[in-house]
Amino acid sequence: MSAAVSQATKPSLGTVWRNGLIAIVVAVVINAVLYFIGAALGWFPDTVLSPAGLPITIVPVVASTIIALVVATIVYSLLNRFTANPNRWFTIIAVVVLVISAASPFSIVGAPTMMIVILELMHVVAGVAAIYFLRQSQG
Repeated sequence: MSAAVSQATKPSLGTVWRNGLIAIVVAVVINAVLYFIGAALGWFPDTVLSPAGLPITIVPVVASTIIALVVATIVYSLLNRFTANPNRWFTIIAVVVLVISAASPFSIVGAPTMMIVILELMHVVAGVAAIYFLRQSQG
């Protein structure tokens, strides 16, 4: 009986993906604003290249944010399907991934300090949006 009750109280896949989409939109907008502020202040010079060998512009910022949050939504969907407490497990996984991802801006050769600060802030924005909005799926 308890398995039926717990399955009945789980959010639908549509609810999870709706919340994932909200997280994507919020994170993309905030990260785009952060990028444009940083670029206007000269903190994203064209001479500094990402590990892919390209300057960091709005396109990779938006693409990275979208990809990260789509992956987060897939992970939450799987946890929702296969665990009794997806919010707890998702929060743990998301925080671990966020801490690990904090190292990546430091791998950009020649990046100005403020570029690294803004990129770190963008990671936090994406992580917080994923955790906040996807956890709302559970109700």
